[in-house]
Amino acid sequence: MKVAQKRYFNKFDKFDKTELDFLKHMSSNIKGPIKETINDLVNDISIFNELKKLQEEIANETPETLNELEKNGFELLHTTIEGHGRNLISCRKLTDLYFFNDAESKFEALMYLSFQYFRTKKQKDSQIENFKDTQLNIEKIYNVLAIISAIRIAQNISFDPNIHYNLLEISNNEISFITCDQPVINLIGDELDDEGGAKDLIFYYPISPKYAIMIDFKPEGEKFQHKNLKTEDVEKLNLKIVNEYHEFLFSDTDEQLKNYTQHRV
Repeated sequence: MKVAQKRYFNKFDKFDKTELDFLKHMSSNIKGPIKETINDLVNDISIFNELKKLQEEIANETPETLNELEKNGFELLHTTIEGHGRNLISCRKLTDLYFFNDAESKFEALMYLSFQYFRTKKQKDSQIENFKDTQLNIEKIYNVLAIISAIRIAQNISFDPNIHYNLLEISNNEISFITCDQPVINLIGDELDDEGGAKDLIFYYPISPKYAIMIDFKPEGEKFQHKNLKTEDVEKLNLKIVNEYHEFLFSDTDEQLKNYTQHRV
């Protein structure tokens, strides 16, 4: 309890026109029914933003109702997105992956995965660093941006004809999957193009000490795969997690934690 959390981490704050224009630009190419939701989100944030500025100018303070909205306004939306992961974290056999055959369930699960990738302190800190020399204050809008970015990625990959869904299971009791405060990672995120971006994507998501989900986009292989991993295979995946964690690493044994904290590159 009370580990790997920060008070009001999901809050939003007032921002300027530069940040608003950036959010509108990032959401401009979102299509389908979800676009209306994103437009409403950006508009609501804009209204809150202007109202808060006005209240502060008039009363030199922020009303308690606006304070509550600022601190907790995203919690309901976050709870909804978290609920989209229930099918994923319940997977224990090959047929459990078949929910991906339903278009709506597929998009929701991919949005959940993408959100787990973007919503973290590591990603937020990274983007703040990337934009530190610009006029854009990314910290003030990152919690909105994380949602928009997750939807953009989910929308792009959901239509990829080469998408494969893999359930990974450990075939022995010698080792367990570990996880961290970056719960979803790109296994090939270190393979960069000329502009410094990731060349490709393989989502990896440990869902328990014995099971993990992997989404890849290879042109060959079955759409749904259940793979039993040996100790050396799990070791490679765990070391990927070790190299990606920001502040917290999690394991079901103290022994593994002590071992892996000495392997970080």
